[in-house]
Formats: sequence, C-alpha cells, structure tokens
Amino acid sequence: MIFKDITKTNFKGIDISSHHEFDHEKVFYYEDNKIGIKSLVAIHDSSKGPAIGGCRFKEYNSFEEGLNDVLRLSRGMTHKNNVAQIPFGGGKGIIFKETNKSNHLLKSYANFLNLLEGQYISAEDVGISLEDIRFIKKYTEFVFDNIDPGPYTAKGIYYVIREAIDFCFSESLTDKKISIQGAGSVGKKLAEHLANDGAKIFISDIDKSKLENIDNPNIRCIDDAFSFECDVFSPCALGAVFDKSSIKSLNCKIIAGGANNQLQDSSIADDLHHRGIIYIPDILINSGGAIGLTKDLMKKNADETESDLMNIAYRVRECLTESQEKSISPQDTLKELII
Repeated sequence: MIFKDITKTNFKGIDISSHHEFDHEKVFYYEDNKIGIKSLVAIHDSSKGPAIGGCRFKEYNSFEEGLNDVLRLSRGMTHKNNVAQIPFGGGKGIIFKETNKSNHLLKSYANFLNLLEGQYISAEDVGISLEDIRFIKKYTEFVFDNIDPGPYTAKGIYYVIREAIDFCFSESLTDKKISIQGAGSVGKKLAEHLANDGAKIFISDIDKSKLENIDNPNIRCIDDAFSFECDVFSPCALGAVFDKSSIKSLNCKIIAGGANNQLQDSSIADDLHHRGIIYIPDILINSGGAIGLTKDLMKKNADETESDLMNIAYRVRECLTESQEKSISPQDTLKELII
C-alpha cells in the first residue's frame, strides 16, 4: 500500500507543483495493488473549512490526464463554494478505473479518506453512486451520505434558466426550446422541472438506456443536443465540451448547464461572448449539489435550502446585468466572487 503526499515531488515523471493547473495546497496519491486501486485527492483550498467534493471512478488515458482532471475539479469546487457562500474548501477525488468497481475497492478508498484525517470529505460523482457512498460510510466518517446531490444541482439550474429567459427575453419558460446534453441525475431532473413549467425539452445521452421511461409530452429524446437549434443549451454531462472548434456548431442563445469545467480554456468565454452567445459559468450555477450536501451540517431546513437554491438565480441576474452594462462576458464578472 502506498499513501503519499506528492505535492512537492516529481511523481510518475511529473513535477506536481509545476503542473499548469496547479495552485493547490495538497495533492495525495493512494495505491493498493492487492485491491487494484489507484487514487488521487487534490485539496485546492481549506482556508474556509475542510475541502469537499465528489469522487470520480473513471477511465483515464494516463496518470497526467487524471491529475489534470482532479486539479481542475478541485479548484472549481473552491470557486463554486465561494460564490455560493458555502463555508467549506474545495477538493476532489478520483479513482482510476483500471478494474471493476467492488466492495473491496470502495473499502480501500475509505481507508484513503481515513488517512487524510478529515482534510477532505467525499461525495458521489461520475461512476460513484449514493449507494457506493453509503457503503463507504461503514468504514469512514469522511463522506456525505445524506442525499443525492444531483436533484439539488438540477433545481438550482432550473431557477437559473428561468431567470435567464426572463432577463434576455422578458418572457416565461412556456414554449421555450431547451436542449439538454446528458440524462443523468442532473439532466433528467432538470428536464422534468423545465417541461413541467411549459418549456419544450430536447434531450440526448450517449447512454441510450438513460433515455428510457421518459413519458412527459414536453420532453423529446434526440441524437445530438449540442448543435440543436434552441433558446438554451444545457450541458449536463462531462466537461471540456467547448473549444474553439466545437462552439462553431452551437445554435443557441444561452448556455446554462450543470457539467463541471465546460470550457477547454478560459478564453472560450470571450469567444462565446463575441459570438453573441450568453455563457453562464458553471461555477456560478451548479452549486446546488454542494448546497444540498451541506444542508444538514449547516442545520438548514427545507425552506432555507430552497431559498439558497433560488439565490443562485439571483446571483446570475446580477452577473448578467453587470455583463450587459460593462460589455464583458459573464465569466469576467466573477473575478471578485471567486476569491
């Protein structure tokens, strides 16, 4: 078993602290060959409290690809928590998917969390379910096992899209065309909220099984949500979907989605702005999951939690107003909020 603070080391041929995505407090590596687990935890900032963030169980083409992901995602959690005024730091965990997920692997990940002694508290993410987290909770206290964060993220984004439609068109959601990429716990729930409010929803997913049992007349399953002509495009699958090439295929007026790190690099926000597409930054709008995860620790009741989710949309209106007044991208309005 290997448990190592690799922050200031050259690990697997990479000088961690010189990595282009690095501005972090700590990066830890854990490996247990007997179990077949290799894992990273990145702690971006713990100045406001323990670092929180989900854990991904995902295939990566290389160690560096996994490192890049965990560094970007953990930084995003810090920014997301700061914007939403959640008194926790930002962190992220990944498990390299090199073997099948098993109880032994999940128990070993719990051991990793115990070795970190509360510096990082883990939740579910891609490849790790709430059921998995509840199993892990048997062996460590350092997980959030109270809720599935997906529906909370979806509710926050629903409020954001409703607010953005009102801001941009002075209209309601009725008959607005909204294209959603990804039909997981965020995308599918978001589709239901919007459809029930009268919007026309078009949803796609590479995993066609996720599109089964959708029977709302306002929701239509399509092959490709990305380039579909619509009022709002909502990316709710994996990140880095927008680059200089892919944005040429966009056929929408507003982008507002739950995926993390949607831009391949920050300059894409300016490219979208120059094209007249309003990109609402993911760190501004997808904090609903963190709000849901921390509500019990913060002793928030249902009404207070709902109010916090609605406040996401109010911050978006302030952002869009400033963006319009200063003729800058919404991304540029966030600089003071994420400090």
